[in-house]
Amino acid sequence: MLTCLFKLMIGSALLVSPESPRAPQSDFPPQVPTATLSSELRNRATVPPSVTAERNSDNLWLCTFTFQAPQGTKSVHLAGDFNGWNPQATAMTEREDGLFTTQVELANGTRYYKFVLDGTKWRDDPRNSDRVNDGHGGANSVLRLGPEANIIASAANRGDGNIESAALRHNPQIALYRQLLGDDRWLIRYQSLNGDVEGIDIVGEDQAPIRLALAGSDGIFEYWEAVLPLEWSGSRYTFILSDGDLQVRDQEIYKLDSTDTARVTTPDWAKDAIWYQIMIDRFRNGETGNDPVNARPWRSEWYSSSPWEGRDGQSFYEWFVFSRLYGGDLQGLRDKLDYLADLGVNALYLNPVFQAESCHKYNTTNYIHIDERYGQGNDYLEAEKTEDLLDPSTWGWTESDKLFLEFLKLAKERGFRVIIDGVFNHVGTQHPAFRDVVANGKESPYADWFDVRSWDPFVYEGWAGFGDLPVFKKSPDGLENDVVKEHIFNVTRRWMDPDGDGDPSDGIDGWRLDVPNEIPIPFWVEWCAYVRSINPNAYISGEIWDRADEWLDGRSFDAVMNYEFAKVAFDWIGAKNAKISATEADQRLASLRMAYPSEVTYVLQNLVDSHDTDRAVSKIYNPDRPYDSQNREQDDPSYDGSKPPQDAYERLKLIALLQLTYVGAPMIYYGDEVGMWGSDDPNNRKPMLWEDLQPYEDPEQNQVMPEIFAYYKELIGLRNQHSALRRGSFETVYLHDQDDVWAFIRSDEDEEILVALNASDNEASINLPDGDWEPIFGSGSDQQSVQGISGRIWQKKR
Repeated sequence: MLTCLFKLMIGSALLVSPESPRAPQSDFPPQVPTATLSSELRNRATVPPSVTAERNSDNLWLCTFTFQAPQGTKSVHLAGDFNGWNPQATAMTEREDGLFTTQVELANGTRYYKFVLDGTKWRDDPRNSDRVNDGHGGANSVLRLGPEANIIASAANRGDGNIESAALRHNPQIALYRQLLGDDRWLIRYQSLNGDVEGIDIVGEDQAPIRLALAGSDGIFEYWEAVLPLEWSGSRYTFILSDGDLQVRDQEIYKLDSTDTARVTTPDWAKDAIWYQIMIDRFRNGETGNDPVNARPWRSEWYSSSPWEGRDGQSFYEWFVFSRLYGGDLQGLRDKLDYLADLGVNALYLNPVFQAESCHKYNTTNYIHIDERYGQGNDYLEAEKTEDLLDPSTWGWTESDKLFLEFLKLAKERGFRVIIDGVFNHVGTQHPAFRDVVANGKESPYADWFDVRSWDPFVYEGWAGFGDLPVFKKSPDGLENDVVKEHIFNVTRRWMDPDGDGDPSDGIDGWRLDVPNEIPIPFWVEWCAYVRSINPNAYISGEIWDRADEWLDGRSFDAVMNYEFAKVAFDWIGAKNAKISATEADQRLASLRMAYPSEVTYVLQNLVDSHDTDRAVSKIYNPDRPYDSQNREQDDPSYDGSKPPQDAYERLKLIALLQLTYVGAPMIYYGDEVGMWGSDDPNNRKPMLWEDLQPYEDPEQNQVMPEIFAYYKELIGLRNQHSALRRGSFETVYLHDQDDVWAFIRSDEDEEILVALNASDNEASINLPDGDWEPIFGSGSDQQSVQGISGRIWQKKR
């Protein structure tokens, strides 16, 4: 049996590691040899031919990157984990020899990067053979700077009296290593090479040493942790490491100073959230009077064309399917609040609601108003005639706006939280400011709003190369034009405190931010502070697809859409030939839990699919593809977009069980709970299946699956009933790779919940921890067994 000793702790569930049986230190630092690195090790870097690295301080390197771009490339940018993967933050300059180059200052450690060509084409470094999977079907290039460039993982041998100094690390500026918790205690972690050290003590000035507990491993490094009591605040401290007869201490002396450590707090309510994502046009048509021209019948067969489609020579994928509107609206959403309450979700994330031409609304026409096709219809143009974009005092409230505010009031009375999409990187071509630029060119008062590359001919930057999505001009500090920033801030306040009385209870509860990594972080730091000044309990989540350490340090977002969780879930439960083991799944998620402040971990939006991916059950049916890659039927003929078989739905249920019992706030994409399937855009955005609209034109394929709904409802009910599943600590207690089983305990002051997941086809038994455990979900042939492709939950009797 393999075991991972990782326990995530928060609030009252925090565990202080046992103190070592020693007296307080009378001499500080302790008279123990330091684990110093030689100058050679400190100054070594592993770099490819395309990069040079010169040390300019103990921990910083001046790195010069070069890239030979294909002929005709107009621009190249450097993106990496050091700049938030922002494709516009670090421009490269073209030299006379045709190479693009730039310099950045980087700290010690392992760094990941790519080159971005012409704003849309991401490329790994062709001259760097050190690569890692990027989770999207490609690779990130790797740069190793300082001590980590010298580590030989296979050299570790616990108890041999040798410690690999190059692997030792404690960086108080990073949440992985030090966090100030909500009750003023400190979570401290220390890094060593996996399997290399027998024990670590933290020693403080005039404090009794505390033994760190082994917290977990990412396969290369292992992490040790302790929670320090209140009296340690202000103390200087260091670490003593023991292995065999060897005892050494960290070469640095640190101080527990709250002034240089961000206190990360998140909205308390978000720990209890069960999110439900809704594309309003595709959810429910509640009022036909506001339907757009040529609204598609709700029950029409998806792949068939309407009489008005294709007359201009277009085909399904090129491009009339993307222009479809189905008439979903706020009244339909309001009518289905009972359905959502019955399902058990309590937090709604709405895709963009502002005036826009498309079904998805990411091409904003105006941030000031709710789309008239979601509200009363035909009231936007009249409002626009009397409004000045730059003067909020001229902004009125349309009937559609008022309907949205009425919906917010009703939803909140029913116990729902509501956040909306903030699309502040780009707008649509019908936005009043962009229309003015098109009409008046350089003379437009909005000429500096947008990233215009040429005025004659008129050429501008469109998001991801799409001409109908003009982007705002950026600077290293965010948005280049302060007027644009002011406009976005005014829009932010409008929807957070609609009546402007200082009480945000009549506004939205927060934001999901679209492609935020494309605007430099300084803008978001300022914007997030502004949001919290309006409503300290507002929730802010960013669309970041990879590890997001730099976005979650207390200065900007509360959470991200946790695609990293989804990748692990599918790699373990949904894959076949590329399947990972239960142990690797546990290690990858443990590494992610340790990377973020614990306050953040508990409010991450743990999704498995969204409007930007194929549906979860379809991804299972088309396994072994990198997450969100090779998943469009129109691009990959091998993708099977038909209804998945029952086996895929069984695996979907197991992923849902993990999602609804794991640490963080689960998020369900509309329709997953009734069995909807589909490849990536556009087929993941079909109209919601409703029992009262059946039969569909293809009734055998398009029907609500009551057993899937009942399964989701039962699991959501369990999460709502048991606080340990929402706020409790996390501890892996059983791993068996041959049986493909993973079991963990969620616990708080009141209860312990044991969850076991079996990703194999065969029934398996697990070793239940000591105590009297009562099954409360799932089944098996006996008390300790779990059926194949299934899960089981026990509650410990008190």
